[in-house]
Amino acid sequence: MTSTPSPRFDTLREAYAAVYRCDPESFERRVFWKGLYRHAWVPAHWMWWFEREFFRPDLEAVRAIGNARNEPDLQRAIDDLENHGLVERSIRRGRLMIRLSPNRLIYLLRPLLPLLHPAAEEPLHYIPVAPARVPTLDSAQSSPRSPQAARAGERIPGGVQLVRVLKRLHGDVVSGRELSLALADAGLTRSEAEAALREVATGRSELEWLKGYFQLLDEVERLRAERR
Repeated sequence: MTSTPSPRFDTLREAYAAVYRCDPESFERRVFWKGLYRHAWVPAHWMWWFEREFFRPDLEAVRAIGNARNEPDLQRAIDDLENHGLVERSIRRGRLMIRLSPNRLIYLLRPLLPLLHPAAEEPLHYIPVAPARVPTLDSAQSSPRSPQAARAGERIPGGVQLVRVLKRLHGDVVSGRELSLALADAGLTRSEAEAALREVATGRSELEWLKGYFQLLDEVERLRAERR
């Protein structure tokens, strides 16, 4: 399968609009309602019409999140929201928790981070290493392999080693590395990585995230194809 360059956006607002097919101007409203604690939806709808000022801290946090250009920006906005919750001890925000859930916001928006332009891309240098003999699991445990050999491009067997390769791929993608380079370094094509994730991702949060990331890329590619 031929790899295509990962689409890149300047802010989380733009990435969200592209993935969920909405206008960037609707980002704050959509994320606000998706980010509320579930039990807060009913009272929040009533308060939205009669006491919208109550949600000013939440809307300011969502606005800051929309302007985020990288993971530190997102984390700062989430931290500010949590700090406000510690300062304000009202019954509605504290005990009743009629407010945004930081965990729901992170779950919704963190998968979009790899779609952003990296803050600073520096050239990466890799030392080519000849493919090594693929060891069995027992021999791998008795004689650890060097990181260079693990990245030599051989086909990794299933089980523990496959999980390690996919976790390393997840780390490369989250750090902002180009997907095609990360896949090549792991010795996998995208179709092979997706097939492997279907086998071993269940119950492993990093691999489930990576599986969802591939699905997001497919969604963005469909959107771009429709606009051509």
